[in-house]
Amino acid sequence: MNLTPGELYFIGEDDPADGVRTPFVKIGIVRDDRAVAKRLTEHQTGNPRRLKLLHTQASPAVEEIEVIMRAEFAPRRIGGEWFYLPGAELEVAIERATVRIEEARANLPTLEAAKDLNSKVSNGQSMTPDEATLDLHHRLLDVRRQWDEAEDLNKEIGEALLERTRGAPEGYRHVTEQVTEPKMAFRKAKFTAAHPDLAERYTDEMQTPNGDGSFLLVGLRGHAVDIENDNPALFGHLAGIRESLEAGEPAIELHRRYLEVQALHRPLKWERDLLEARLRAFCGEYDEVSGICTWRRKATKQVFNEAALKDEHPDLHAEFSSMGKAGRKVIIDKDLGYRLPQE
Repeated sequence: MNLTPGELYFIGEDDPADGVRTPFVKIGIVRDDRAVAKRLTEHQTGNPRRLKLLHTQASPAVEEIEVIMRAEFAPRRIGGEWFYLPGAELEVAIERATVRIEEARANLPTLEAAKDLNSKVSNGQSMTPDEATLDLHHRLLDVRRQWDEAEDLNKEIGEALLERTRGAPEGYRHVTEQVTEPKMAFRKAKFTAAHPDLAERYTDEMQTPNGDGSFLLVGLRGHAVDIENDNPALFGHLAGIRESLEAGEPAIELHRRYLEVQALHRPLKWERDLLEARLRAFCGEYDEVSGICTWRRKATKQVFNEAALKDEHPDLHAEFSSMGKAGRKVIIDKDLGYRLPQE
C-alpha cells in the first residue's frame, strides 16, 4: 500500500445560468504538500462553470483513500472523478471519507511497521500465535473469502456484459475486451529437468534490496464463511446479480448491479490490507506464525540468466521455447458512462 500523504478534496460547480450549485462533485487528491487551490485553478481552465472548493481533508495513504471513495460511491460516479451527489448525499460522502481517513490514521503505525519489515531478512524461526492473533487470522480468512466470492462473480458479469452488448454502440457497452498477441516463452522448468548442470551454471545468486519472500496466509483453501450472516449487504447484492444473470436482464441493469457491488467489494480489500498489516507486524522478523502465515525473507535470491543462455546457446534456447497463449482481459467500466443514476 502506498502510504504517501496528501489531501482529499471535494470540488463543486455553480450553474452559470442562476449561480446555483449543481449536483456534480469532483472527488480527487493532491499528494504531499501540493496546494489544492492550484489544482482547483487547473480544473477551472477546462470547465465553463465556476468551480468551488467544498471540502478538503489531510490524509495518510491518500491514493488508497481516493480509490476506496471511488468504489464506495461507484453507483453515483458519472465519469472520471465526477459524482452525482445532490443535497445531503454530499455530506454522506464527506462523512464516509472522514471515517476512512481516521481508519488510515489509526492504522498508520502498523502499516509503516509492516512496510519496514518487508526489507528485513527473517530469522528462520517460528512463533506461536496468541488468542488475539488467532481471532485476527480467522477474520482475515473470512474477509479474503468474501473478496474472492465477489471477484469470481465480477468475472461472470464481465463475460455476460460482453455477450449482451455485442454489436451495441461503443459508448453503451460498459465493458471492454483486451486481447494481446501470444509471445514466445522459454520453458525453464523443462530445460532444468533436461539439463540440470547447465541450468545451475546459468543461475546467479543475487542480493535483494528487500527481503525476497512472499507473505502467505495459511488456511485459506477450504475455509468456509457464512456471508449471509457476516455481510448481509454483500450477500444480498451477490444474490441479486446471480438472479440478473439467470434472468438475462439487459446490460445496463447488470452494469448497475455491478457498480453497487463495487461499493461493498473494495472496502473488503481495505479491511484485508489493514488486517494483513497487523498480522505482518505480529510476525515481525520471524519466518512464520505457526498455523497462521509464512513470511520467509531472504538476503539473496536465485535468478536464471536466460539472456546469457540465449546468447551462448541459441539452438538450445530455441529448443525449449514455444509460443505462449494469447492474453485476454475483460475490463468493466467503473462509472455510469456520463449518465445519471437511476433513482
